[in-house]
Amino acid sequence: MKALLTIIVPAYNVEKYIADCLNSLIHQSQMNHKIVIVNDGSIDKTEEICLEFKKNNEDLITYVYQENKGLGGARNTGMRYVDTPFLCFLDSDDWLNNRFVECFSKMIENTDELPELVFTLPWVFDTVTRRVMEWKDKDLYDQIFDSKSGDSRVITNTRNNPELYALEVNACRKIYKTDFLKKQDFQFPLKLKWEDIPGHFQLLHEANTCMALPEIGFFYRINQGGQITSGGGVSRLDMIPIFKQLLDVQKNFDFNLIERAYVLRVIIDFSMWSVDVTNQQYIGKLLEELHKLYQTFPQKDISYYLTNISKNRKKEKRFIDALCGKEYGNLADYRIREKVIEKHVSGKKNIIKGGIQCICDHGLSYTLVLMCRKFYSVINKN
Repeated sequence: MKALLTIIVPAYNVEKYIADCLNSLIHQSQMNHKIVIVNDGSIDKTEEICLEFKKNNEDLITYVYQENKGLGGARNTGMRYVDTPFLCFLDSDDWLNNRFVECFSKMIENTDELPELVFTLPWVFDTVTRRVMEWKDKDLYDQIFDSKSGDSRVITNTRNNPELYALEVNACRKIYKTDFLKKQDFQFPLKLKWEDIPGHFQLLHEANTCMALPEIGFFYRINQGGQITSGGGVSRLDMIPIFKQLLDVQKNFDFNLIERAYVLRVIIDFSMWSVDVTNQQYIGKLLEELHKLYQTFPQKDISYYLTNISKNRKKEKRFIDALCGKEYGNLADYRIREKVIEKHVSGKKNIIKGGIQCICDHGLSYTLVLMCRKFYSVINKN
């Protein structure tokens, strides 16, 4: 059987998880795929483990070693080895549903027009509680693709449904038509975190056929040590060049007002999150760069976003006003930040429900840090 799909696995110092990841790929219910492992300069036992899998699965696995280029660079390298009609990415600390390839193959067999982008529906696995939870945007996903029944035949694009832009900007939850990526000359940003964001908007803007593969996806680990998205260090500053690249995509592809509003949505969402968790060593620099960036946003775009897209208009408007104002530096002090935000939020969430939702959205580590900050804020007020 000719392979339909190549799964690209960038690997960097993941000796603890890489075996789980690769086992999920070599034990698929239907073997209609290839695997490309890109070892991005690991210095632990990652290479040893990968080579053992390669030895036992010569026809299935292509193994590549390179000096460290970051996640984006490793994905770019992996794409050069793809000779199948479709490809996808899997981070090496996650694992794939064992029916993923089978379900995707059946979907393609029953589809007249080959999709350029296929959105899967991952699951979240908490390594602390051992619980499996629904993906953050499941409700929106089901709404867009009419997939509550576990099936979907909807073919759409951002011209018909711009809410596609609001789906989680995760490169691993999509399957890509290889020729579509080549036509776009698509590459991930090099040596920057949050590298999924610009491509999410570029590819969705250019895609004519987007489909869903419901109930089948990868398992995304949260609350393991060293997870990039839970850190508050220097990597938070990578958001600035990523945002600038996103704005370049917006300009180069001539986004309309609605599309620009969804660009603002992701920038504001990531900004508020980062300001809340970035440590004191880097928060000043982050705020300075965000201040410069936000001043370039047209008022027309901000007004449209707040009126038509925002889910928390008062809070986000105050955040935007604070960042654009002369005293934006006050946001570095979380005690003042809390006063500013709480002043413009109507109603308070039930603390238990709010805590559970925060864990689901951002993970246990993030929630505990936030709770500690709120606790110290109350102590200092008194």
